[in-house]
Amino acid sequence: MKISLYLIVPALIAVLSVKEVAGCPDVGRLPDYNCDGSAVITVFGDSLVYGFGDKRNDNKGGYVLRAQEKFPEATLVNRGLLGLKTQQMLSKIRKAFANYQTDPLAQSLLTADMVVLDVGRNDRWLMGLPSATLRNIKRARELITNQATTLGYAAPLVVTAVLMYPNRGSQGPWVKELDELIIKSETADYPADLRFDRVSKRLLSSDAVHPTSKGYDSMATIFNNYLSINYKQHVARLRLAKNR
Repeated sequence: MKISLYLIVPALIAVLSVKEVAGCPDVGRLPDYNCDGSAVITVFGDSLVYGFGDKRNDNKGGYVLRAQEKFPEATLVNRGLLGLKTQQMLSKIRKAFANYQTDPLAQSLLTADMVVLDVGRNDRWLMGLPSATLRNIKRARELITNQATTLGYAAPLVVTAVLMYPNRGSQGPWVKELDELIIKSETADYPADLRFDRVSKRLLSSDAVHPTSKGYDSMATIFNNYLSINYKQHVARLRLAKNR
């Protein structure tokens, strides 16, 4: 029995289209967004990324370490730097990409499926406006995306975290204003829905800025839920949009 090519070709196209929309197979419970066979999540930011105040883990680790324990199938890269400000972040990203073949920061950004930027609170002490800090964050996420594409890598999904509120003098209201701007900055390509601002200030340590170990537990719960739900939803939506 002869089968018409007019039937075979449309069916083949349909199968290929479904595969493209679905993307590559997940790595455990997480999407392989860049289709390299691994799941890499890089978190870049300041001392709250580093995990300062996490006494349960020798004053480091924080929510990134807890997420690694929750998702052993993935590689969680902690790029937390004490005291990091957004202008410093931009400078470090530019220098890293200038030596991308050997620079550890560049490699952790280029091989990542998702990059989280959890930074901005230290800018308060520069006495600038929250809008200037947001502008630096936008430049950083666009720089990561553009450089990855230029260098022949699949661009990661870059997510801006909504910062946990400190409870120290004028820093709290300043961060709250920045968070409002971050939430409004969200686009389809650059999500800003990782809501650390929902962690209670009762879980801050005595310095009124860094979480206690229980505070990092709470941040980890939010982050783990984000990886399990929001991250997957963003990847599915972006894949579908690319194949329309």
